[in-house]
Amino acid sequence: MSRLKAFFRYPKFKAPPFRIIYLNDDYFLQAATIEALKTLGHHVYPLQIERNPTRMLEKLLKTCVLVKPDAVMGVNHGGFDPEGKIAGILAELNIPIVMWYLDDFRFIIHKNNVHATPNSIIFTFDKKQVVPLLETGFQHVFYLPSGSSYHPQRLYRSPKFAFLQGAVTFVGNTFDKTKTTRNKPHYARHLRELEGEIDFTRLHHDLVEQIERHQKTRFDNEDDFYRYAGFVIAHATQVYRQYMLRHISEPDFHLFGDSKWKELGIGARLHGGTHFLNETPFVYAHSQININLSSQQLESSVSLRIFDVPAAGGFLLTDWKESLAELFDIQQEVAYFGSAEEMNDKIRFYRRHPELRARMVERARERVRKSHLVQHRVQRMLSICQQIDAF
Repeated sequence: MSRLKAFFRYPKFKAPPFRIIYLNDDYFLQAATIEALKTLGHHVYPLQIERNPTRMLEKLLKTCVLVKPDAVMGVNHGGFDPEGKIAGILAELNIPIVMWYLDDFRFIIHKNNVHATPNSIIFTFDKKQVVPLLETGFQHVFYLPSGSSYHPQRLYRSPKFAFLQGAVTFVGNTFDKTKTTRNKPHYARHLRELEGEIDFTRLHHDLVEQIERHQKTRFDNEDDFYRYAGFVIAHATQVYRQYMLRHISEPDFHLFGDSKWKELGIGARLHGGTHFLNETPFVYAHSQININLSSQQLESSVSLRIFDVPAAGGFLLTDWKESLAELFDIQQEVAYFGSAEEMNDKIRFYRRHPELRARMVERARERVRKSHLVQHRVQRMLSICQQIDAF
């Protein structure tokens, strides 16, 4: 270990181009981040995540020796073992770990966790999670919202999706797979009790905190509680989306998502899921109005659709989130609602005003092009890393 420490005792993030080992398992925005790093002129070494921690550590250390990286980068601590062995060794070697959290960290790591090493630089998609992450023990935590991987200059048009020309469309899943994956036999009883306290048909901005207040003491350990909280979030998102979508009475209403929608009584023309890069932007571009219904895990942050719909050239009508007004001009670039009734009122209003829709699409698309692409996020990430003196 002493020889390895000496080997890695070189300055990090001193001058571009940087050498980045990127831990990849094909999660959202990983391919786009790798592409952005390359476009910015950096040297990227994608490393496919291994499920076996011993093999992962061996492969990672070998790559570090070959590359002499400025950082190991990834999303949601993917590729790191729960016991923290990989994080601990990288800390000993003083190799920066740069992680972008695109999901609620409480479902992935917990307080007093072993991943909070001094060489870690954490970026979180939700500004309200900055303080909790600092309280967890991380020393370098920054707010960094998601961004679009679509190309705003591209014309996303295809005869395959021309049938959506006058459509109101929702693209999204029921979260049923997540709910099933996280479920345990004793969760159903707790969920029934919680449904008597919380109305899941409404969009909440602090649902995890509400679950903590009502039920955290019922669980023996944090691992089980936050697994349960993730299960509740998935269920609550399904209930909220089902409720809102059932209220859409438009004759030309289309829904793209998983097969569970067939069981939930939505009065829409149902389609299967779409490929995120090859199909979804075409759905957004062809639809007259694209509805966004946020996941219940989001506190102040917005979902990826907020950037992707305008980037593809589509018109966005979204539920309200606090950071929406910080990212867009909410009078001229995006339309939002706070209830099912307001959603329907605005669908009817914007259907009647195509010129207004077109102006808002153009302004929002230009905003994304200038400020909200993955490339912008990567630039900010690396700029912050350069300012940290610990390496």
